[in-house]
Amino acid sequence: MSRTISILLFLTVILGTFIVLSSQNWFVIWIGLEISTLALIPLLCANFSPRNIEASIKYFLIQALSAALLLNGAMIQAWVTGSWSILDPANNVTMLCISIALAFKIGLAPCHFWFPDVLQGLPFLQGLIIATWQKIAPIILILSIVNTTFSTMLLATGLISIIVGGWGGLNQTQTRKILAFSSIANMGWIVITSIYSTQAAIIMLIIYLLINTAMFLLLDLLTISSLGHLNNTAQLSPISIVLITLLILSLGGLPPLTGFMLKFTSLYFLIANNFIILSSIMIIGSLLSLFFYLRVSFNVGLILFPQHIISLTAWRNNSKTNYLHPNTWLTSTLATIGIFAIPITLPLYIII
Repeated sequence: MSRTISILLFLTVILGTFIVLSSQNWFVIWIGLEISTLALIPLLCANFSPRNIEASIKYFLIQALSAALLLNGAMIQAWVTGSWSILDPANNVTMLCISIALAFKIGLAPCHFWFPDVLQGLPFLQGLIIATWQKIAPIILILSIVNTTFSTMLLATGLISIIVGGWGGLNQTQTRKILAFSSIANMGWIVITSIYSTQAAIIMLIIYLLINTAMFLLLDLLTISSLGHLNNTAQLSPISIVLITLLILSLGGLPPLTGFMLKFTSLYFLIANNFIILSSIMIIGSLLSLFFYLRVSFNVGLILFPQHIISLTAWRNNSKTNYLHPNTWLTSTLATIGIFAIPITLPLYIII
């Protein structure tokens, strides 16, 4: 696929998201989601390998199912109330259809089963779009409907997502599947927080997008597709040991890294609303996730198998890790923000 067509399709994906964010009509929202999905499909299968095509078809089928549920719920709403407006009170059937559709779109449990397999079959850059940008519009829609009677269902799905995201990543060896289960868990944290504070949920979403983008770009830059490849990181780029270790621990929420603000903000609002037991369950789920985050850090920095002397300088001749390359600078900048951005997020936290 030519660069011009790829840029045009990616701009169409962005356009579809902005249509969703700027609209208050369910039918226009459905059109925006479909524009974004249909423009993304050719980008996902650009490599045209069997595994890549399989992942693209699975993604298309899931998105088609969620779009059908969303449109069905919106049509029921229009039939009952005579209005397509998102601001009008919706009936229970409408909110059930829309909630399930949005859960499929962002990979909330128990509608998460497609997400790890699809992400594993895609290259890192395409997987980055699904794991970050494509979650923005559904999350904003969830924030718009979260004050309805289905907030209890969103609370349950968010809690299940945290447990499933932590439990499912324990036995994974592929980095993309680890990031997929990490995304499922983080979406659970954001959805639960959105019930009590929309501003806090938006800040958490921004922090998640920054850290996840930096992690995907760094793994793509070093072509690290499994934990076994992490053993050679020192030869590919020595500074990447520090970046990967701190980024993955930031994603796990260890203080004083940026990801700690994501967990701390959520727990602050939950405890302020006297949800002590719920907070305890979420912390247990976070500890499960932290186990495989630490395993990634262990494979990066503490395991170094014997190498031939010629391979010890291989990173110097690797064009992808050239420090003057634009991708390297972008990755390094995002990684730095994702690791040490607490001074930036703390004023936002004080405002809310």
